[in-house]
Amino acid sequence: MIFGIKKGSIHPKMKSGDLFLMRVSGPDYGVRGIWAFESEHKVQNPSEVPWTDAEYAWRLAFSPLVLEFSQPFNEEFEGKSKYSDKIKLNSARIITSVIPLSPIEAKNYLEAIIREKQEELSVIARYLGRDTRVIDILRNTAESLEAAKPKLVTKKRTETQDIIGEPINFRGIVYAPMNEAGVILLFSKVMKDLGMIYEASPSKTFPDMIARRKEEEGWVKRNVEFEYKSSHFKSHKHDLLDCQESCTRVVMHLYR
Repeated sequence: MIFGIKKGSIHPKMKSGDLFLMRVSGPDYGVRGIWAFESEHKVQNPSEVPWTDAEYAWRLAFSPLVLEFSQPFNEEFEGKSKYSDKIKLNSARIITSVIPLSPIEAKNYLEAIIREKQEELSVIARYLGRDTRVIDILRNTAESLEAAKPKLVTKKRTETQDIIGEPINFRGIVYAPMNEAGVILLFSKVMKDLGMIYEASPSKTFPDMIARRKEEEGWVKRNVEFEYKSSHFKSHKHDLLDCQESCTRVVMHLYR
């Protein structure tokens, strides 16, 4: 048996023994037979193929395991989306001449065909040099597809130590900060006491915050730099002149 692939159509990689579900369209659509791939030949001259409806790029040779079912295996595509509960597939997936099925799609197809066509699949066919029942070929293939399904890998959770700061129970904060983010949160709880209001958080590295502080002449702009330890101000190589001294003293006093 031969089959042709037109120029521009999908041409999947195939090896001897690959199973093909030969499908027909039309009113009696469905899988008509099951063939096994043998070989392929690149068409050099139109006379090498018997079809004249288009230009063909490849000629494929097959051996029929089941040449033709008495009735096509109908996939039962239903609803507006033409989805089949029978094979768990949408009809839009099979609109080209050669469609490579994913392992789970192929497994669903084969298992449904086995259930419906057991009697017609009980015939003996020559497959990979041996006489074998077709139903056994399909069952073995379905089992191999099940093994090919990707396995869900559950990552082992690594235990991390749950470390907290000293209890302070200060304005909704139960424990003392353990990093700079905690310092910023704690500072937000005392800004009003310090006579300061928030203005902005610059995207550049310094300062961390721009605030306004109520002084005799009005609301004066102040740069604020947060550190978990006051010594980090120096180790991070910030210039003390870039930060207003009054604000620097506030941060260091609260969080050193």
